[in-house]
Amino acid sequence: MSHTQLNKQAARGAAAYRPWPAPLLAALCGALLLSLWVALRFPLLDPDEGRNAEVAREMAASGDLVIPHLAGVPYLDKPPALFAAAAAAVRIFGPRPFAPRLPAMIASLAALLLLAQMARSCADDSQALRATLLAASAPLFAGLSAYVIFDMPLAFCVTVLWTGLARELTTGVSNSRRAWMYAALALGVLLKGPIMLGWALGGSLATAIVMRRRSALGWLTWWPGWLLVIGLGGGWFALALRRHPEFAHYAFVEESLERLTTSSFHREQPWWFVPVVLVAGTLPWSVVTPWRWPVSVPGKVAAGFVLFACVFFSLSHSKLVTYLLPVVPALAYIAAEAWGRRAASLPRPLLIALLFTPLVLVAGSPWLYGYVRSHSGAALAAAIRSSGGGNVRYEDCYSPGTDFLLDRGSAVVSETGAPLTSNYILRYRDLLRQRGQWRLYPTAAAAPPAAVIVRATKNPTAPPPDGQVIFQDARYTAWRLASAGN
Repeated sequence: MSHTQLNKQAARGAAAYRPWPAPLLAALCGALLLSLWVALRFPLLDPDEGRNAEVAREMAASGDLVIPHLAGVPYLDKPPALFAAAAAAVRIFGPRPFAPRLPAMIASLAALLLLAQMARSCADDSQALRATLLAASAPLFAGLSAYVIFDMPLAFCVTVLWTGLARELTTGVSNSRRAWMYAALALGVLLKGPIMLGWALGGSLATAIVMRRRSALGWLTWWPGWLLVIGLGGGWFALALRRHPEFAHYAFVEESLERLTTSSFHREQPWWFVPVVLVAGTLPWSVVTPWRWPVSVPGKVAAGFVLFACVFFSLSHSKLVTYLLPVVPALAYIAAEAWGRRAASLPRPLLIALLFTPLVLVAGSPWLYGYVRSHSGAALAAAIRSSGGGNVRYEDCYSPGTDFLLDRGSAVVSETGAPLTSNYILRYRDLLRQRGQWRLYPTAAAAPPAAVIVRATKNPTAPPPDGQVIFQDARYTAWRLASAGN
């Protein structure tokens, strides 16, 4: 290559690179600081955070990256990706709330970076700033940006898909971009199972309908990507099946098909649930935005994924607020485009809307802290430590968040396994017993000696003969036994 050609190539590269504007960098840093404040300010909220954090701690202790465990019992309600990422953080930072929350923090920042980069590439810096601020300030997004749950990492994976599709339809096909899209698809499967395939296929199909362009489905025909998904997602699935053959039926029939088509998971909601969550989860900008149908290609792709989420989760018999988190960045992009038609800067109503969530979180943090602490295992863990520690035995109850903070597994007395709140464990406990993988105890007499006994407060029973109450709240009562050693 001649010097002239090299100089031209370098000039094109320099022209293509645009430094990120300071306001956009400040918005990203502000979002990171807000999630960091949440991660450090509040204890782990039960049941979800405490349970997921304890599964991660047990994975870090055992080194088993294939089958997650809870209280020593196989926990296959979800694939292992989130637990593995949190386990790595627990090994580095120890059993403190910040560690298992780190994957969600990274995922939320990465989703915002993708959103901003796509907006800068397909629109301009003003659109990138508006979209980033809107997504980061949505209560649903900000509130889960440091939460030990699968939906924020899943939101990152979905954002990779729709922003990648938007760039493909705008600038053309790129095999490297498609490789990243399929890597996100594989990661999403390892995070939450087949629902990620629904986001990929359903979101692309809805986009094709919205845009009336079959090209929106073109990326799904790239066979090297499916090899990646099959190799990663299918590889883990095959390893799990070797140890738990019944998992295929649970994953595809019970966890997926029955969850969507029946009320067996007891998560039914009224028809208006999805629109109410989307409006409330993006307040106040959801009600002050001058909404318009998007005119840009990225805006229509975002609309396609929003349309898929509205239809799919309205038809599903299993609905939770967190299921709709992945749609927030797409909805924010549409809103940012609507605001951009009114003014190139940030109008006063938009600025007020952007300050809503941070101000509410900070102003309401004393009340929120009290609520979260009363629904966490932090107070019980502190009481056990201050009374001298030692082995703990839960009798017909379980606080996984407490075990996480104490950095040790405890004996759990339960014939059914109900205190573990795991559908898989409840449905397959007989098989687990046959394999010798049942680590719970049928009676207190069968359990090992303990220094502390914990029972559910709502089920009053005679206290242990030599027990002294060291903790009591609406959920648990704990006694220290004078006769037991630590």
